[in-house]
Amino acid sequence: MKYLIMLVTLFGVMGSYGQNLIDSSSWTLGNGSVAGFPAYGSANESVRELDTDPFGNQSIIWKAIPDTPTSSGGWETNTFSIDHTKTYRFTVWMKKIGGASGSEIFAAEAFGSSGNDTAQRLNGLVSSNPIFEAGNVPNLGQWYLYVGFMHHSGYTGTTHQGGVYDPNTGNKVMDATDYKFSAASVTSRHRAHYWEGVNSNEILFLYDPTVYVVDGTEPTISELLNPVGSDTEAPTAPSLVSTGQGETTIDLSWSGAADNVGVTGYKVFKDAGLEATLGNVANYQVTGLTASTSYNFTVSALDAAGNESVTSNPVTISTNSGSGGGGSNSSSVWSENASVASYAGQVGVGTTTVPTAYKMAIDGKLLAEEVRVELSGSWPDYVFQDDYDLMTLDEIKAFIQLHGHLPNMPSAQKVEREGIAVGELNKRLLEKIEELTLHTIRLESEIKRQKILIHKILHETVRQPKK
Repeated sequence: MKYLIMLVTLFGVMGSYGQNLIDSSSWTLGNGSVAGFPAYGSANESVRELDTDPFGNQSIIWKAIPDTPTSSGGWETNTFSIDHTKTYRFTVWMKKIGGASGSEIFAAEAFGSSGNDTAQRLNGLVSSNPIFEAGNVPNLGQWYLYVGFMHHSGYTGTTHQGGVYDPNTGNKVMDATDYKFSAASVTSRHRAHYWEGVNSNEILFLYDPTVYVVDGTEPTISELLNPVGSDTEAPTAPSLVSTGQGETTIDLSWSGAADNVGVTGYKVFKDAGLEATLGNVANYQVTGLTASTSYNFTVSALDAAGNESVTSNPVTISTNSGSGGGGSNSSSVWSENASVASYAGQVGVGTTTVPTAYKMAIDGKLLAEEVRVELSGSWPDYVFQDDYDLMTLDEIKAFIQLHGHLPNMPSAQKVEREGIAVGELNKRLLEKIEELTLHTIRLESEIKRQKILIHKILHETVRQPKK
């Protein structure tokens, strides 16, 4: 009954929106194509199963599962009619698990009355393969909303509006490329699939594709990220500790809050009053306190739907006295073992913020005599194993034409967005060097074979009797 009420509520709200031009309600459990959604790749690579959707509910999820190396799974929908004088917004939810060898492809196409490609880049050049975004999801194991725009044929703007959105924060975390129709465009279609996956455990989850005319009746990005009634479950309470104090400051840290969709922020309370409302962080320094004074703190967790957890365990702590210098973060953050002093917190150099999961952030240049990077996972000598699937030069050429970069290497856009993990990049560079070495060896063998053949032909020609 709970789920029925939720569905009725959702349909009641969604009924006021414009028409979604593709209908994923046709999805049924099974493999391969389904009405309106011809499968991209083999039937075994497109599997529809019940699983957890971005809102914590059980829904039919389309899973793109590599069947063989360099394979794909997903769909290219049936074409639908469009008005080239209008702008259309394409969306789909994606989640990746298991690894990042392949790439997600989120794209569209536009056709003229004779079936020719009519999509254009914003500069007016025809694009036969209008891909909004291609690469890897920002983080494995998390749902993201992908948004792309096909603008009207008269569009003259140069700003790209599409992107990839994190439902936990509501923020755009990656950019996407916009396109536009030409005056000859009469139909379009939605495309989403996994490209060149290698391992069967590396799966791309796909959910709830939409195409709406942008006319003010379409659901907003915020509404897609958090449909009304989709999330009524509050996060669990965080666990709070104090990590240090000074004369006028107290440092707090917390962990353990969880949510069926995702925790997006926290509230800090001091002596039962609201001290601060924060984003998705794990620590906070309370300032402006009085020396030698006791304070009581609690924290609650928030999600994107506005649900709030019960408050954490209370922590009572006193600020340092005014005597003895009163430096903050002294005994509780630093520890010493023989001649080694250890710091338990995060360090920012030239910056006041350190990203989650990192211990140090430096905004500036770093000078060191030597830096050692230790990797988890295998070193690329696997390239020289007999069962390694070396791409042919023709396959590499096709990949470069499609993506603009080498296989298994980050694009320029991704590097600009996210930077480079030096150890992982060196590993991938060595992989390319070893692949290049194999191609060179094969070419050298072919050259030798050709030389022998040419020598044989010339020798036989010389030995033929004169007529």
